[in-house]
Amino acid sequence: MSGSRTYRKRKGNSFSQADEVVLVKSGNDFFERALSVIQNSKKVIHFQTYIFIDDSTGRLVIDALKDAVKRGVEVNLLVDAFGSNSLSNNAIKEIEQSGIQFRKFSPLFRNYRMRFGRRLHHKIILGDEAESLIGGINVEDKYRVDGPETPWLDYAVYIKGPVCTQIKTVCLALWKGKGYRMRTKKLLQTLTPATVNAETIPVKVSQNDWLLGKDKISKSLRNAIRHSHVSVTFMASYFLPGHQALRILKRALKRKVKVKIIVPGISDVQLAKRATMYLYAWMFRHGMEIYEWDKTILHGKINLVDDKWASIGSYNINHLSHYSSVETNIEVFDAAFCQVVKDELEKVIAQCHHVTYSEYLEKMNVWEKFLCWVSFQFTRFLFWFEFKVLSKE
Repeated sequence: MSGSRTYRKRKGNSFSQADEVVLVKSGNDFFERALSVIQNSKKVIHFQTYIFIDDSTGRLVIDALKDAVKRGVEVNLLVDAFGSNSLSNNAIKEIEQSGIQFRKFSPLFRNYRMRFGRRLHHKIILGDEAESLIGGINVEDKYRVDGPETPWLDYAVYIKGPVCTQIKTVCLALWKGKGYRMRTKKLLQTLTPATVNAETIPVKVSQNDWLLGKDKISKSLRNAIRHSHVSVTFMASYFLPGHQALRILKRALKRKVKVKIIVPGISDVQLAKRATMYLYAWMFRHGMEIYEWDKTILHGKINLVDDKWASIGSYNINHLSHYSSVETNIEVFDAAFCQVVKDELEKVIAQCHHVTYSEYLEKMNVWEKFLCWVSFQFTRFLFWFEFKVLSKE
C-alpha cells in the first residue's frame, strides 16, 4: 500500500478507510445488494436517489423499506422532485402512512414560481453507518429488467467500513436541510482520515454541489488526468467536457497517454448523443479511441486513470453535473479494485463498436454535421441557462 501513501502526500488528498469495496453492476447484482443493505439495517436507513418510480422494481424497494420500519428501523427516503415526478400520489401516500420518512428534494414550485435549478442527482443507500451503495443506478425497471431483455448499463460501488460515517454526514446534510448544512463542515473536520494499512482500502467520498461551493469530483478528475502517465479510460453517458477539461486531456494525449472513451451507441437523450458526436472530430484529431455501446442504453459513469485510481458514481462530465446537480462519487486508490474495474471496462469495450476515423468521415455528411453542431450549441445554451437560473436561487 506504499503507493497509496505516495499518492496522498503528492496530491494532498485525504483518504478515508473502507474494509470492503466491490464494483456492482446494474440488474439483479445491484438490487439484490440494495435489498440486502435494507434487510441488514437495524437502526437507520438513508435512501437518496434521483429517480424513484413505483413500477415493479420500485414496489420491491418500497416493500423492503416498509418491512424495515416494522422492525423498528428509522427509514429516511429522499427523492428529487423533478426526477421522481412520476412517482404516483398513491405510492407517496402509502410510503408516508407506512412510517417511512419521505421528502422531495427541491420542489418544482415554491413561492408561486417554478424552480429549475439545483437537483439531487446522486444515488446513495446507507444502512446503519456500516454498509452503503453509491453509484448511478436509479430505482426503475429499466435498471433491473427480468427476462430476456438487458437492463441499462450502469454501475455502483458497495462499501463497508468506517467511511460510512462520512457518507452518513453527506446524507444528513441533505436530509436535514440548511440549518444542518451550516454545521456540516465542522462535522467533517472531526472525521479524521484513517491511517492506510494493509488491511484497509483507501477511498474518498467526493461531492459536486456548486451552489454550496463543492467541486471535489471534477477537481479530483482533472488532477488525476494531469498526473496520468499510461492510460485514461472514461465510461460516459453524457460526455460534454468544458474547455478546461479538454485542454487537460489534450496535454495528456501529447504525453502519449492512451485515452479511451466508452459512449452510448444508442441514447435516451438523442440531443446529448449528437452533441457528444460533435466532439468526435476533436477526439480523433488528438488521438482518442472511441467505443460505442449499442446493446442497451449506457448510463454508467466510470473514470479509470493509470489502472491505479478510479472514480465511480453519479457525476457526468458536463456542466449540468458540475453546476446544477448534487453529485456523489467514490474515489478508490487500490490496485486490486482498479484491476476489477479495468477488467470490466475491457469486457464492455470488447462488446462495443469501435468507431474509426474513416467510418466517422463516411457517416458525417453535411446534414449530420449540421445536426451535431446544432445539438452541441443548443445543449451548451441549455447548460448556460440552467447556470443562470441557479445563480439567482
